[in-house]
Amino acid sequence: MKSTYKYIAASVLMAIALTGCRDEHLMDGGEGTLRLSTTVNSEVEVVSRALSAEQEQALAESAVIWISNSKGLLYEYKGASKVPATLRLLSGHYTAEAWVGDSVPASWDKTFYKSGFNGFDIASGTNTDVTLKCRVANTLASVTYTEDAMNMLTSPVMTVGLDDGITDGSHSLVFDESNPDAKGRFMINSRTKGLTWTLTGTEADGSAFTKSGKIENIKPATEYRLNVKFVGQDITVGGAYLEIEVEEEPVGDESQIEVVLPPNIVGMLGFDKEGNFRGEEGKIDRKSMYITAAAALADVELSSSVIAGIVGGDGRVDLLHIEGAPKQALNDAGIDWMYFYDEDTDMSGLRINLEDELTNALPEGDHTFDIMAEDALGKTSTATFTITVTNAPVAPSPVQESNISYTSATLEAQKLKEASEYGFEIRQVTGSRAYEDWTRVPATVSGSRIYAEVSDLKPGTTYESRPYADDYVSPETVTFTTVAYPQLPNSGFEEFSGTSPLLICANEASMFWDSGNHGSATMSKNVTEKDNSFFHSGSSSIKLKSQFVGVGSIGKFAAGNVFVGKYLETQGTDGVLGWGREWNFAPKALTVWASYRPGTIQESVYKKAAGSSIGAPQEVLDEFPSGGTDKGIIYVALVRNDSSDAAYPDYPVVVRTKKESRKLFDKNGTNVKAYGEVVFTESTSEFKQYTITLHDVNPDVQFTHIVVVASASKAGDYFLGGEGSTLWLDDIELVY
Repeated sequence: MKSTYKYIAASVLMAIALTGCRDEHLMDGGEGTLRLSTTVNSEVEVVSRALSAEQEQALAESAVIWISNSKGLLYEYKGASKVPATLRLLSGHYTAEAWVGDSVPASWDKTFYKSGFNGFDIASGTNTDVTLKCRVANTLASVTYTEDAMNMLTSPVMTVGLDDGITDGSHSLVFDESNPDAKGRFMINSRTKGLTWTLTGTEADGSAFTKSGKIENIKPATEYRLNVKFVGQDITVGGAYLEIEVEEEPVGDESQIEVVLPPNIVGMLGFDKEGNFRGEEGKIDRKSMYITAAAALADVELSSSVIAGIVGGDGRVDLLHIEGAPKQALNDAGIDWMYFYDEDTDMSGLRINLEDELTNALPEGDHTFDIMAEDALGKTSTATFTITVTNAPVAPSPVQESNISYTSATLEAQKLKEASEYGFEIRQVTGSRAYEDWTRVPATVSGSRIYAEVSDLKPGTTYESRPYADDYVSPETVTFTTVAYPQLPNSGFEEFSGTSPLLICANEASMFWDSGNHGSATMSKNVTEKDNSFFHSGSSSIKLKSQFVGVGSIGKFAAGNVFVGKYLETQGTDGVLGWGREWNFAPKALTVWASYRPGTIQESVYKKAAGSSIGAPQEVLDEFPSGGTDKGIIYVALVRNDSSDAAYPDYPVVVRTKKESRKLFDKNGTNVKAYGEVVFTESTSEFKQYTITLHDVNPDVQFTHIVVVASASKAGDYFLGGEGSTLWLDDIELVY
């Protein structure tokens, strides 16, 4: 086993109350407190065991941390600094998970780590320590050559890649003379069949050498070392006496490097998450700020114009070192603090109280308090807290993201004074009705909280609101945007990858659309392409071009096509397609920008479609006769997955074009809830917008999937259409 290092990414959750440092302001009791640390086991060998501050911060900020219970995900934190200093949970059983690093298909320097499921229990009034051990999730590959092998082969190049269908090079790495000691990192998933390798070079006699192979059943957190050896003259490979031996070795850990977060500063007793509090003059009461650190605190500076009025100067004081009269003056004015440090855990904290004799004496206006905290490791954090004193009866509060839906939102405000009536005014600020008259909504009062739920809003629309109390209307407004109904991914056709076949996605993991390119690519043709020269918006459109695919008379007519789903397999010269993706929202229509230029149906294509091997129905042959003009089509359907196809049960529509097992989409099928289409018959030189309205087929069907299919040749299922028929599509949008 090789030497490895263990990175402790962060003690990301720290208990505010430590041994001997607990009072009624630090812990109220009741729930339990979680203290979480994240450990990252890494195979990366480094010259020094000390990471730079930038490396530490980058590693910590790449962390994604989940905390769940039996009801599902409760907390998700993206970046360790986003995790609060304390997290109180009700008694019960929970699960914590963590991910750290970059999830990249193939990379030299992007390492990804993942923890298992860590179960833990919270008991009332106790602290619970949980360590998430994040282990390497990459599969590693390296290449070595024996001296004899190097004598046999000059300028060797080993290309190692994921066997996952992506052939554009983004999932492969090239090992050559420039990186002889490199380790490649690969992310595997359920679609990965293994690692492929290809060795090329020049033999001693000047001839080219090449050999390829595959490593199957690969595992994460495992290094595969490809050893290229000279094995004598008993085994001849491509003219050279070479053998590639694969050694498998799990990634382990031995040493430790500790990476900790900078101090965490939070506000309590009324401060919101941005550090703001608003209250009525003379009724602010105590406000507190807490600092926690994974090391001893070395310096804590508090600055404010309020402090300048007490002790003079620039209003900046060092709370850990101030003594004598200045400290007494601050205490007498209502500013006190307490520092605590626990040697056993090397954790510290400082509580700052702004007592009511100070806060209730603040005049109307904004009063800021800036904090800078530095620990013994040299890590620093800053925060600003603002107390706004106002004599207004009501003040707006931000609309919480969790309280916003597609058509409704809960508005909130803070009650500052008694009034007989409270409510909100709201108006639309985007769309056709932007900045029309304000609409009043009565509110409910609960303590100091004022709230009202507004409905009948438009999805994906921005609104502004302001609270009122009797005749007073707040001059301050808050804005929020309702959730937009979902659209089809890559609906502007900007993302493509691969070459043969060309895929309509940035990578296979994000695939939503697919095409018949998988079949035509076997004859070195893509019937569906990206077009950077003709588009409605963005930088490209998708171009569907019908054409004969084959050599001489061997082959078939292939319609340019695109569909929501996946090309499943090729049977001879026939395709098996899975149509449909899971969808939860019912659109009323689909709009698309399109341009169509039909071709003429050639006699040879017509005869082949009419022949016994394809056997197109007579009504199709009558609609598309030899010498006739082709038609294009795009259609959309909402369907329920009643799949009876045992081979591909995840797709509601499995299309098989082979005559003996032909199975095509039935727009009137019993699993179809709604359907709409547009047929292109005329040639257009520019893009035009078309609207496809979905009409009920079986209104009572509870749909599970959406199907969208486009073809430059309407009869493409029967390998019939016009040579060169071309349909461009761009900017598809679902209308709700």
